[in-house]
Amino acid sequence: MDTTTAAIILIFVISIFSGFGHNKGYKPPSPPPTMPSSSMPTTGVINTEVTVAEPPSNYAAVEPVSTQNAINSYIKKYRSPDLAVSITTSIMKHSAAYDINPKLVAALIARESKFNPRALSSSGAMGLGQLLPSTAKGLGVTDGFDVDQNAMGTTRYLKSLVDRFKGSVSAALAGYLVGPNAVAKDGTISSHTRSYVEDVLTIYYKI
Repeated sequence: MDTTTAAIILIFVISIFSGFGHNKGYKPPSPPPTMPSSSMPTTGVINTEVTVAEPPSNYAAVEPVSTQNAINSYIKKYRSPDLAVSITTSIMKHSAAYDINPKLVAALIARESKFNPRALSSSGAMGLGQLLPSTAKGLGVTDGFDVDQNAMGTTRYLKSLVDRFKGSVSAALAGYLVGPNAVAKDGTISSHTRSYVEDVLTIYYKI
């Protein structure tokens, strides 16, 4: 073996051993982006990042008589005294039945229809809580323009969303607007949805 051949063999052997354990030519995949801790979902619920404090969601959190009077007074800003009493009575009755904060139900209805039981959107959403026909049917509402039926359906649906999102009022309100599946899937809400949630919560504190 001449000197040149020996040198070539030596270089080849060194190159083999120098590549061991280094996965030459392999580029590891980039790790998935990490969500900031402040926006990580907790107990399966999204962080809606609203700027208004969440009120309690359950019925026991409010004093019934003073709450009823406050809701009635607020509704009378928009509707006749007789209609205000009718709407207030229905909200209180169904909120007690479904164990949800009646002021929260009233604030949602205020944002949806300003307590107009005949409200009808271009998409067919009806009445106080602006229930879509398919949603109303699933909730047992046969007349979406009936005050008591619509108040029942709105209250029942909102309660189901609060339960679905493990007590998060903001997430429940977002789900009411865009649908619970959209909120749960995306893990975030749009600026439009955030504004809606903050509107409802702001009204809550005005009642």
